[in-house]
Amino acid sequence: MIVENDRDKRTAAWLMEVYGAEVIADAEKRLAGARKAYPSNIAKVLGVNLPESLKRTGKVAARQKLAELRRMLEDKDN
Repeated sequence: MIVENDRDKRTAAWLMEVYGAEVIADAEKRLAGARKAYPSNIAKVLGVNLPESLKRTGKVAARQKLAELRRMLEDKDN
């Protein structure tokens, strides 16, 4: 499974908890065409509607990400 961001991490963890590694591995094999093994594509293969809560970044994680981006911008300016 391809995990590139926090939302992918949350979705992958939820899929693993609910369906397990074996079911997910089977779903990866059934991806059609050039679709990549992102958690959202695996959920589609499984016919799953993901909970809305997975779409939202928690306040603490969002603040940490913003702080990280600010540091990067400050480093770029220096």
